Amino acid sequence: MTDKKNKILILLDGTEDLENSLNIATDTNILNCDQIVLFFILNPFNPITKGQETEVLYNDFVHDNGRRLASLYIEKLENIILSKNLDIEVSHNVVNSYENIIRRLALGDIDITVCSVKFSNKLDYIFNKSKNINYLVNITKNILIIPYGFNYQSKYKNNFLIPYSDFSVNEETYFNRKLNSFNIDKITLIYESKSKVSVENFIEESREKKINLESLEIDSAFIENLRSLSNEFNLIFSRKHQKKFNFWENFNKYSNYSLFSKKMPLFFHK
Repeated sequence: MTDKKNKILILLDGTEDLENSLNIATDTNILNCDQIVLFFILNPFNPITKGQETEVLYNDFVHDNGRRLASLYIEKLENIILSKNLDIEVSHNVVNSYENIIRRLALGDIDITVCSVKFSNKLDYIFNKSKNINYLVNITKNILIIPYGFNYQSKYKNNFLIPYSDFSVNEETYFNRKLNSFNIDKITLIYESKSKVSVENFIEESREKKINLESLEIDSAFIENLRSLSNEFNLIFSRKHQKKFNFWENFNKYSNYSLFSKKMPLFFHK
């Protein structure tokens, strides 16, 4: 029986913003993947009209020219990937709109979707980028979002920050199986003060599993403690998917915006 391969899907549209997400696979050791799908979304430039809800119709020239340019662009990226890792399998899809992601993910062979986000300020994030992120989080099971400017350090180890309620030392749990797509050196359990004793007992009982566990309380010094950790580790923050987006959460001290603005990747899961 062969080992299951990890397959990631990287969202692209020809812009530097999304191409940035390719770095996570080519220039870091954060992801553990055997197969990469480059999923190129044609920018609906000069669409003729809307047909079905999920499709944008183009005239033949615009459509064919866009696909030709996309193919050349993807070929360049495939060469970059293979120049750094000949053993990895690379495939691609070129589609007309974001809605096609749902059809591709419905095949059930993608372990993690990867994309990057870039914003100029808080208002740009709240009124523009957060809507796109919320859409992607809603249609995917597991998505890793990389903030533009994420400063990966090869000399640092990878530290995964996970809410205490999500983690188990049982390797067969659904959430833990998702973590197989990551190269993790340390796991830091995030907890609220009411769970302090439970977390300490949990870590003590888990020592025989030889898992490198630490804990970090969500308190007034939480953000400052994250900054300190980022001087020693490449940090990835895990968040459970929330079905409904709350506008006011953008102003929370520990909001997605707050973490993205500190150049910290977020892994959303269901």
